[in-house]
Amino acid sequence: MAKSWVLVANHTQARLFEAENRAGALREIETMVYPEGRMKRQELVSDSPGRAFDSQGQGRHAMSWHTDSRKQGEKKFARDIAHALERGRQQGRFDKLYIVAEPAMAGSLRLSMSSPTLATIAGESRKNLATCDSEEIRAQLPTWL
Repeated sequence: MAKSWVLVANHTQARLFEAENRAGALREIETMVYPEGRMKRQELVSDSPGRAFDSQGQGRHAMSWHTDSRKQGEKKFARDIAHALERGRQQGRFDKLYIVAEPAMAGSLRLSMSSPTLATIAGESRKNLATCDSEEIRAQLPTWL
């Protein structure tokens, strides 16, 4: 019988579940947390972007950040999740993967996953259910995993 994992994620939390059987309950096997995802941008950056002089004239203006630290952190979190999935796949812990994630995280996850892990995806739902209990999550999945 094929083993199934269910990943439920948003930008601050990811939970991995294992399907007990094809139509049964889910058992949580791992939780990953990215607390910085809840911080405001000002809390993530320790310093102001600085000021610069105009190339011509006497004006000064504030410099802008070249990268959004929140987006970079969320991409790193997605890569960390993808690595956990890759390890599980390589160890033969699952054959099928179901993803329930908020849209932005689902996209970041897909970009971070290897081709073999992407090939295990059997279903996807773009919802934020990371704080829901396992019964609510199970209700959003196909009857037979």
